[in-house]
Amino acid sequence: MSDIHPSLKVVGEVLRSAGLLVELNGPEDVAVSGASQDSRAVRAGDLFLAWKGVTHDSHDFVHSAVAAGAVAAVVERALPVDVPQLVVTDGRRAAALVADLLAGRPAERLFMVGITGTNGKTTTALLVRHLLSTRVRAAAIGTLGLTGPDGAVRPDTEALTTPGPVQLSGWLKQLVEEDVGAVVMEASSHALEQRRLDGVRFDVAIFTNLTQDHLDYHGDLATYRGAKLLLVGRLKESGGVVVNGDDPAWSSIDAGRHTLVVFSSAAAGDLRASDVELDASGSTFTLEWKGESRRVRFPLPAGYNVENALAAAGAGLLFGLTLDEVAHGLENAPRVKGRLEVVHEDSFTVLIDFAHTPDALRGALAAVRPLTRGRLIVVFGAGGDRDRTKRGPMAVAVAELADVVILTSDNPRTEDPERILDDLAVGLSGVAFHRFVDRRDAIRHALEMAATGDTVVLAGKGHETYQVIGHEKRPFDERTVVRDCLARLGAA
Repeated sequence: MSDIHPSLKVVGEVLRSAGLLVELNGPEDVAVSGASQDSRAVRAGDLFLAWKGVTHDSHDFVHSAVAAGAVAAVVERALPVDVPQLVVTDGRRAAALVADLLAGRPAERLFMVGITGTNGKTTTALLVRHLLSTRVRAAAIGTLGLTGPDGAVRPDTEALTTPGPVQLSGWLKQLVEEDVGAVVMEASSHALEQRRLDGVRFDVAIFTNLTQDHLDYHGDLATYRGAKLLLVGRLKESGGVVVNGDDPAWSSIDAGRHTLVVFSSAAAGDLRASDVELDASGSTFTLEWKGESRRVRFPLPAGYNVENALAAAGAGLLFGLTLDEVAHGLENAPRVKGRLEVVHEDSFTVLIDFAHTPDALRGALAAVRPLTRGRLIVVFGAGGDRDRTKRGPMAVAVAELADVVILTSDNPRTEDPERILDDLAVGLSGVAFHRFVDRRDAIRHALEMAATGDTVVLAGKGHETYQVIGHEKRPFDERTVVRDCLARLGAA
């Protein structure tokens, strides 16, 4: 990549061609060496990117950014600061385009796969990364953070499902410099609607499923779906769409001139899993594609992981892998942290899962139910400052399948945890349940009551090793909590 620093004139031309530039106030010949959207991270020579967000307005920090060395700013309204300003109509979209430009447009050098949907994004992303890594160095970006070509999550990279434009462009640039050839990304509805990905063009777009989530932000399911469908508009002309044919939400998807691959385990599709057999350690199915078939032993449990495997297979086939390569890759797929992860297995079993929507809870518990000889004990909560309308349906989903229901906190954030539990309890009318605000107490109670043959599912936290209480992230790793509790009970 070139180390030549573009001028504000070049930046302005990019914004003007995108229909975003209102005016450039100040000299055009100022060179910018990088981009920043955080005034605390500004380096000398940076272009500061400001926009009015949902909870914060970064225009309030432009003066601080200039004091820290920013030589210019992209803003949605002109400010009284003594640096050139590019005034734009949409600061978020402008930030994505500018960050990509200043990073040297790294996505153009990569095979890019974007994955959206309510559930399954992380597992599918890691499966796609695994499949593509048989041909090129491949990485993944998503809920777990940045997973490098070695398959390990890099420390301190976990944040949003889809990072902000400056961080994303920086990571992609770094990966190109490491000779990575493919990157798989989780594309959240927030990121798509906020245009965080407008600096990236994808080779493949995957749609997993659509169920209720994030309605506090999007308002209704139709708007939520519309945000997800924006991913099609981020495809390269030669790109392809891989879509779950078993989810009616995508039945009318318009792939335009792009290649469309429909996958299914229940109905007709271009890519199918037939004769599916499920057990505690995974699944066996026949993978069918264009008249060919291969019998696959897939090591991830639950029927929904068969869907994730098909989604990943579709991306691999569009990349150019053979059916044999895809089948072999699926048979050697790695387990995913916090997704039906076994953390104790003796007289009773303890599983950790990230399920935090009604559909995800129903799917995870339905997978575990037939494998449980005794009682199914479920500990779960709901995130604070998030979609309240899904709380009752989450509880209903748990009540349908669990023998013992234990309500507790997830990440309460700034919301009163008792109020969150009250909302969940609405879905448990007529159902006996236990209630502990402290998640550690809830887990201890579940383990104390667990008997031979029982399965304990700790739902909602998954891979997370913290709890957000107020504005503070407090260490909370359920694996450690389980281990400590069992040690005290003499069951470790």
